[in-house]
Amino acid sequence: MTSELTARALDAARRARAVAEFEEWKLIAAHHRRRVAEIDRSDEIVLGKDLARREVTLEIAQALRVTEHRVWAIVFEAETLRERTPLVWDAFRLGDLDAARASAIADTAERLVERESWAKLETTVVDYATTHTISELRAWLRRFRARIEPEETAEETAKALDERRVSVTHLSDGTSWLNALLPTGVAIAAAERLRKAAKAEPSIDPETGLRDTRTRDQKQADVLGQWLTSCTGTTTDIRAEIAISIAATDLIGLTGGPGITRDGEPLGPAWVRELAASEHTVFRRLVLDPVGEILDTTIIGYRPTESLRQALHWRDGTCRVAGCRAPVFETDLDHAKAYDSGGQTSAKNLRCLCRKHHNMKSHGHLDDRHLDAPVRYSAATP
Repeated sequence: MTSELTARALDAARRARAVAEFEEWKLIAAHHRRRVAEIDRSDEIVLGKDLARREVTLEIAQALRVTEHRVWAIVFEAETLRERTPLVWDAFRLGDLDAARASAIADTAERLVERESWAKLETTVVDYATTHTISELRAWLRRFRARIEPEETAEETAKALDERRVSVTHLSDGTSWLNALLPTGVAIAAAERLRKAAKAEPSIDPETGLRDTRTRDQKQADVLGQWLTSCTGTTTDIRAEIAISIAATDLIGLTGGPGITRDGEPLGPAWVRELAASEHTVFRRLVLDPVGEILDTTIIGYRPTESLRQALHWRDGTCRVAGCRAPVFETDLDHAKAYDSGGQTSAKNLRCLCRKHHNMKSHGHLDDRHLDAPVRYSAATP
């Protein structure tokens, strides 16, 4: 079977699975709606009706071997999609979207307040959802909501911040999970500083002369433990560097759009403006063409300049392979057309690929159809 035929067969299987999920949702919602209507028309007291509704949910859950909470979620999400975003419900019915994507979109639709926001969501989300992974879709939905209803999003964030905390969960093998609920910007900055501090650890122990065999994750865990248990912290003076894009009108307060981190997470404009006032903040202006693409820059030579490298990191955000979320600091700059075959060291000919996909491309196993288009930056869309 050729690659094209295999792709078609896999797509047909994916679509059939999505249609089956839709039929399950439709059956659950219809049965629940019909039984609840019968209960509401009965002469039972209020408490009796409430318990009877719960029984309906329990019956469905046991028949499907799922939790009652999951049944409630499906009923609620199906109703939300039908009422607020019927085009999304239709795409689910046709198998363009699966249950996971429908659920993610329903969650965002439920959080949106204005009817105009519902309309904008359903006219834009289907195209994106059908061509990207579920994690990419969830990030897109967070950006969409932060852009379309910034005030409501800011209020929700403020309430969520009241829940910030640290917890410890002890395991049975002598290890424990240390969890911290933090503002997104602080978490990103902490993670970046931790990554750089671990990377700066010497490969040879200066005291013993032995090679450090720890993995990257192990180094980060050790550095974090040192920071939290030592009053002096790390001896490496490394500042966190996080890249955030924000429209100029948002930065000066004329509009209320979010800042966007390099990996696509929205940040509140007030926090970004406060960050911009810091003496440690460095601004880099990106010049964009009318459709939002970074203008091409060409240099002579194989290795790109640092400014070009930074621009490409901004443009791509992650590995350019569709569905790959490897961050740009873990990617290589790959020449689409090989340099020794006449390919230029330019923004047009370079793209960020993680080491795995870079090796696949170098050995002829990565076709251009597997790549996403470069990011376009726009104040109007996520």
